[in-house]
Amino acid sequence: MGRRIRNTFFTADWHIGHKNILKFDNRPFKDINHMREGLIRRYNSIVEIQDVVYFLGDMGFAGDDLRHTIDRLNGTKILVLGNHDKKNQAMLCSGFDAVVNSASMVIAGEMVTMTHCPLRGVKREDTTTMLGCDGTENWHREDKHVDFSIEDRGQFHLHGHTHAPNGGKSTVKQGRQWDIGVAGNKYIPVSISQIESWIVKVKKEEKFGRKT
Repeated sequence: MGRRIRNTFFTADWHIGHKNILKFDNRPFKDINHMREGLIRRYNSIVEIQDVVYFLGDMGFAGDDLRHTIDRLNGTKILVLGNHDKKNQAMLCSGFDAVVNSASMVIAGEMVTMTHCPLRGVKREDTTTMLGCDGTENWHREDKHVDFSIEDRGQFHLHGHTHAPNGGKSTVKQGRQWDIGVAGNKYIPVSISQIESWIVKVKKEEKFGRKT
């Protein structure tokens, strides 16, 4: 049997080397090494060498640990910068094939935009108890992370950053936005076919004004 056709996947918020993320997300790993190996194994179990993967930010600090992680991942790897990532050149040196501030593509006949953070001006999580927030922001540090977000134009949007469900403060899918970070998606990348099904479902709900 020959290789299957190229597929496209989306993921975010790996936080390689970030010890505190284990507790923050209640991640099912005993330490950061176990997390790294678990994420690599789960990723490579579904992503093949010919596939393309968009990483929507916060992969980890540039350095040997991140570079060795990226080198072991299948596919063409495109990084959309997050607020915890280093600058473009450092992330390219970490093994990404391309580094951008945002991206977009047409999926299921709809324009889908991608940034690390959610759309500006759209309520995405409860920020009342979050560090550095006064409770009026739509998501954590909305006013500080404008370089990692874009305006709402009614489009479908993929992002990370909110670490849904984040103790109930955030939701994985809300309206036309999907947090594709690992914490809310079984620690595996989201496939383009899943995005297609989600778009069709949301449009049907919008048309009939109810949940399906």
